Amino acid sequence: MAVYRYPQEVHDFVKEWSPKLRDQDLAKACNEKLGTNFTAQSMKAFRGNHGYRNGRKQWTKEEYWKYQTRYPEGMYEFVRDNSWGVSSKEMAEMVNAKFGTTFTATMMKQFRQRHGIKSGCTGWYQKGHPPGNKGKKLEEYVGEERAAEIKQRISATQFKKGDRPVNEMQVGAIVVNSDGYKLRKKQMTGTLWERWEFLHRAVWVEHYGPIPEDKMVSFRDSNPLNCDIENLMLISRSENAKINRRGLRFEDPDLTDAAVQMVRLENAIIEKKRRKRKK
Repeated sequence: MAVYRYPQEVHDFVKEWSPKLRDQDLAKACNEKLGTNFTAQSMKAFRGNHGYRNGRKQWTKEEYWKYQTRYPEGMYEFVRDNSWGVSSKEMAEMVNAKFGTTFTATMMKQFRQRHGIKSGCTGWYQKGHPPGNKGKKLEEYVGEERAAEIKQRISATQFKKGDRPVNEMQVGAIVVNSDGYKLRKKQMTGTLWERWEFLHRAVWVEHYGPIPEDKMVSFRDSNPLNCDIENLMLISRSENAKINRRGLRFEDPDLTDAAVQMVRLENAIIEKKRRKRKK
């Protein structure tokens, strides 16, 4: 099988100009000067076979629209200049009518996103722009027949005034939240924290009264599910921070008590030194 070999002058020309020209322009220039019949694809293959590198990797926007064959000529400029305030659906219809394309709304949205063309259409109501059905009854914007169908369909699942969910928890119910603490329901109405309370805090209040603002209730055995009053202790937030920072939480309540006493002693020493410096 015969192998066609290009003259040396072709190699010299391509080697010299390949870093400066795209394959389309390089093929055209070589054909005009040396009488070859390169296409862009065959020029690319020729360069690859002989190691002639093309230094122009990234196309500019102008080069892309000069050489691309996917979209009709002038379409990009038309979309760019007419997009503001026009939805993707409307723009697709305008482009299809002008260029004979078959764009859908989704395709047009993707086209504009890829090429950085903004329309200013966010897809949601702007501040101060009232919804079209504001103040209207269902029958006014869907029709009486359609409204009757909708009401009949949803009536079976609608809550009636005064109804309560069948799975609603009663007062006294206890649950465990995502942080592992027990919550107890104290009333049926109100906000979340009006209806629920932390069980360990409630148990402490029941036995010893209100919790000071700078104090917190903690667990001697480090188990937040054990809300027995014998397992609870009142510590300051600074003491809690030091215990956590030093890893002095233990499953043995006696060790935890010792850690609290040590932290309190350190705080007392620091406070005494501080007062002495002031004097």
